[in-house]
Amino acid sequence: MKFHHVAFTVKDIQESAKWYEEKLGFKAVNNYKKNGLEITLLQFKDIRIELISFGKDTKDLPNYRSELMSDIHTVGTKHLCLEVDNLDEFIDKLKAKRVLFVTKTDTAAFGGRYVFFKDCNNILIELYQR
Repeated sequence: MKFHHVAFTVKDIQESAKWYEEKLGFKAVNNYKKNGLEITLLQFKDIRIELISFGKDTKDLPNYRSELMSDIHTVGTKHLCLEVDNLDEFIDKLKAKRVLFVTKTDTAAFGGRYVFFKDCNNILIELYQR
């Protein structure tokens, strides 16, 4: 067994795909409509993100789910974690692209360092360096 993708419901699929392309280097590899929803599959090397949108019927992320410490108390997927070789360099690149960081760099209990930021839908993403 191996990991294939993570899926995010997003408000505006074109805006979201553009955000992941411009900020993180993902590329759209598939886009289709099915059962009233639009789906775009993005890929960067072996990492895939599936974006799903119901257009105007898509509901906003509740505020408590967009805050790291309050969301941890809610059952479900918490965030996407991307491992990078040089955390400080990657942070600088994202800050130059006006990405909103929501934590300071910290040390992980199992080793390494991490920081959290949000995408254009307030979805939490973690950067991690061993």
